[in-house]
Amino acid sequence: MTRLSLPFSAAGGGHNPGTPVLIDSLLHPQAALIRALLTRSRQKVGNSLILIDDEENIVRAIYSGVVIRSIVRSCDTTIPDYLRRRLPPDVQSYEIAKRTCKKLFENDKVSRIFAIADAPQPQSLNALLAARRDIVVLDGISIAGNIGAIIRTSSAMGIGGIVLVNAESTDIFDRRVIRASRGYLFALPVIAATAGELIRFCALRGMPIVVTLPRAGRAVSEISLLPHPLAIVYGREKTGCSQMLIDAATLHVEILTNPAVESLNVAAAAAITLYCRYNFNRSRESC
Repeated sequence: MTRLSLPFSAAGGGHNPGTPVLIDSLLHPQAALIRALLTRSRQKVGNSLILIDDEENIVRAIYSGVVIRSIVRSCDTTIPDYLRRRLPPDVQSYEIAKRTCKKLFENDKVSRIFAIADAPQPQSLNALLAARRDIVVLDGISIAGNIGAIIRTSSAMGIGGIVLVNAESTDIFDRRVIRASRGYLFALPVIAATAGELIRFCALRGMPIVVTLPRAGRAVSEISLLPHPLAIVYGREKTGCSQMLIDAATLHVEILTNPAVESLNVAAAAAITLYCRYNFNRSRESC
């Protein structure tokens, strides 16, 4: 597998962040690295680096211990003081010429400020043991916007972590997931596992699995007073949850809606369900 050679700034050190290096061509070494990250070809850099859009998301990443290697801005943008104060002193600063910036992003959403950072190390299900709160399970969900929105909602509702199952091709640190999560991806354990691994984890921990289904016969509100952590599973909007998780579930619930509407977007369904568990999870955040 061919790997891009990392510019010095990507490996740490380099110029003072106050004196940016100009990227005025796609032939610039840093432009090749940025392009690989934008086109989701992270395997070319060994999956070791990620791209984080927008100041707010970069700050959340820093607070969560993510190592920022370089900061990049377009020529007509300045780095706000609140972000500049939080950047490590050895961060390399880059400035992209306007025409080069457009060529780099092509049809993607253009970001005027972004960071290149070390990808956080993958975590196992054991990272959820200490939370003593509900976990959210996304079964076969691969749309970045939905994953990111659910991560953001889960963080707001005090959830202990997210588990992605049957989503082998999903890149957890895709910039679209980071953007949709508003950076909360870095503050919450997000773990990839198989359905079998999840079921075994829940069985050993005595954690009931709750599956949301279109016609379960029991209202989702019934979970609001359950006194123990749950694994709450959401499946694809069209096909639902996998049979393996449906069979392993101890409780099936539904969100009551107008029968004329076929289904809810999974992020909307998660928001409704997790609000039912808000009091339980917030009460255990300090446990």
